[in-house]
Amino acid sequence: MEQSLSVKYYRWTVFLIASFYFCYGFANTDHSLVGWQYRFLTNWALAMSTLSAFFMLQRSLGRRKGRHEVFASATVVVNFMVVLLYWKIYFADPTQFYVNGIRTIPLWQEYYLHLAGPILQWIDALFILGTFRKFKKTLGLCVGITLSYLVWTELVVGTFNTTPAGSVTSGLPYRFLNNLEFADRAVFYAQNVLVAVVMVFVFTGIAWGLRKLLLAPK
Repeated sequence: MEQSLSVKYYRWTVFLIASFYFCYGFANTDHSLVGWQYRFLTNWALAMSTLSAFFMLQRSLGRRKGRHEVFASATVVVNFMVVLLYWKIYFADPTQFYVNGIRTIPLWQEYYLHLAGPILQWIDALFILGTFRKFKKTLGLCVGITLSYLVWTELVVGTFNTTPAGSVTSGLPYRFLNNLEFADRAVFYAQNVLVAVVMVFVFTGIAWGLRKLLLAPK
């Protein structure tokens, strides 16, 4: 299946689109801020999606035999967290994504990063590659990535940047975080680690069901 012409076309399409947004992010970020575009979890997810798409394309082209399943599975979870957090914040307070009444990124980029891109990656991971077979390794990688991002946010991004500014602190990438005391931020962070853990269980169940229904490779 992975060597079929339709899958090759799909994987080429996914990889080229992801690569475009990956390069666009570098070209259009504020390089004066420490962390550049990687201040945001969204761009961690995009980098993971681009690398996962490259691995999958190489498999279809016969240049790589490794499945990189654990990485693809973790990318599914991180993408889900990005989508969940973005739309949760957006529906609660859409002004979080505006500066002086102007969107921080254009709509076409925003909807790819927070909806279309993750969906394209999920389709390959769940229906073509067949992921979430290595539960412990996937769980460990997901928790590790989540914790790494949180440490990066607090100790690097928040420490060496002065914008955005809030009522409590400044420099943290998401504006609402700068209005929270550290104890409140710690609770928020813990909730996100828990979400990552829960979603590994959920996606493992979904992947198992897809294999049973013959909608994913066994």
